[in-house]
Order: sequence, then C-alpha cells, then structure tokens
Amino acid sequence: MQATAQDMERIERIRERVVGMYSRHPWPSTRRADEEMGWRLRMLGIAPDDFRGKRVLDSGCGTGEYALWYATHGAASVLGVDLSEGSLALAEQRRAQAEVANASFRRMDVLKLDLKDESFDYSYSVGVLHHTGDPARGFRELCRVTRPGGVVIVSLYSSFSRLRLRWKQALCKLLGGDDVDRRALIGRRLFFNTMRKMNQRYHETNYELISYDVFGFPHESLHSAGEVLGWFDECGIDYLGSFAPLRARDYLYAFALPEYREFRSTFAGYPLVRAVADATSRLATVLFSIPPAGEVRRFRRPGPASRLATQLLWFGIGDRINCFTIAGRKPVR
Repeated sequence: MQATAQDMERIERIRERVVGMYSRHPWPSTRRADEEMGWRLRMLGIAPDDFRGKRVLDSGCGTGEYALWYATHGAASVLGVDLSEGSLALAEQRRAQAEVANASFRRMDVLKLDLKDESFDYSYSVGVLHHTGDPARGFRELCRVTRPGGVVIVSLYSSFSRLRLRWKQALCKLLGGDDVDRRALIGRRLFFNTMRKMNQRYHETNYELISYDVFGFPHESLHSAGEVLGWFDECGIDYLGSFAPLRARDYLYAFALPEYREFRSTFAGYPLVRAVADATSRLATVLFSIPPAGEVRRFRRPGPASRLATQLLWFGIGDRINCFTIAGRKPVR
C-alpha cells in the first residue's frame, strides 16, 4: 500500500522523536542474550544450521546484543542496522572490545533498508518495529531482503500482555505530556515496584534506562498474533513457530526442554511467574521424555481459538512478557 504524504510526515515525526530518545538513552545495553536464546530459538522452530555459516541481518539492532550473539555462535557475517547513533556507538564499542570480526553496524532506516533484494539468509527484527510509524512496512522490508529458503523473525509488543502497563503509561503521559524525560521520571517515582521488578530482570544494571523504554517512549503500537500472521500470509512466509507458544499443547513441550533452566534467570523479579513456570517444567518432564538436543520441532500453525487462549494467558504475565515473537521461512520458488 502506497503511503500518503500525510502518512510520511507522521512517520517522520515519530522517527525523529524515537531516534532522539534512544540516541540519548541507548537500550537495553545490558541484555544477556545467552540466557534466553536457546529456549527462544527452539520454540521458534529454528535450527542452528539456519544461521550458522549464513548471512544474518539484525534490523533495528539497538545496542547490538543479539547481533553479537549470532556472530559468536556460528554466523558467517552479521549486519546490525539502526538509526540511533547512541545505540550504534555502544554496539560498535562492544564489538571492538569483544574483538568480533564478523559483525558490523550501520546507520539505516528499518522502514527503507538500503540493501539488495534477497541478500540475507536469516533476517530478524526484535522489539523495534512497534516504535516506527509503519510496522507492517518494516516487516515487508525484512522479507524483501531475505533469500528464498531463508528465515524471517519478528518480535512485537502484544496487544494483550502490554495492556497491564497501559494505564501506568497513560498516567505518565497525562502528567508529563510530550516531555520524555519528565515521563520517565514520573514513572520511576510513581511505579517503583514495576521498576524494581524490571530492574531485577535486567540484573539491576540499568534502572534509569528502563524508565525511558517503559514510560518515556515517544511512540509504540500494539499487535495481536493474528494480525502478524496476516503479514506472514501477505508476504508468502511459511509459519515455523512462536515464542511464547501460541498453542496450549506446545507449552508442555516448551517446559520439558532443558533450555528452560537457562531462561529461568530472566524471571528474576517475578517470583510468582517463576514458581508457576517451575511447576509446569516439573510436570512436563514427568509427563514427557526430554526432547533430544538439536531436535527441531515442526509446530502447527495456531488457529483462532488457540491464539485467543494463549494471548489471554499472556495478559496475566504482561509485566514480564511484553513482546511475542513469530518465525517463518520464505519458500523457495
């Protein structure tokens, strides 16, 4: 769909404000990708061979944690692109310190990638497109630059789980207006418990940065799994899997996986969520044999009833799980 001049002006205003904030307050900067990637990728139906020895694109790389993870776990090359100069500077600093030679970072608009068609084997955008004025366009760009047979992954704020924060964000915006610094400050002062839990999840290392990402953001959109699966259909991308799962029966499989034990540390600050997850893991390992290492499961595409049931579950753990992720494969012609 061709964007109108009015749409382009709106998108440009959003871009300027979002890029400005994340340049001043790079996010997340302290994410530990190792603790989450194992469990996440198995539930997305991703095999190591999907990215090992392959060209990988991180569209909206932020401070580069995921890009550097892929670069040090077998990717032939990784390109991270973003518009935030502050985030890119930190990503490059971390790349240089770790002496990662097969990763690079460039300033580029995720809605208009200056990259050739079908030039990457594995393309993803995690937690970024909802801060643009046109997430569907960003997804189409991701698909355009991915070769046939390659993998496409997108992660977005959920219109179910993110609702738990909506009233807090609305109050900060009411009191702080368009001043992102004031909104972040109000969030830190009014919602101490929310901030405390999120800071624990990020290992108590970036309390102030969290307040900007949660309460000071200039723009965000919320999305449902059904909407995003519609994007996959429009672009002809075959479904591989989702994280969190979008079918109730897939949860027991997920919690039987040994990778859950590593992911468990990300529930710091959410003891009730961790207790329920631990109990589910114990039940799953009793009822099912532990799936073998390296197994890549073929997940069935979730129907409307399954999507509704699982997304309602996400509402209950929204402070911890704000985003959902869906992976697919671009078919070979």
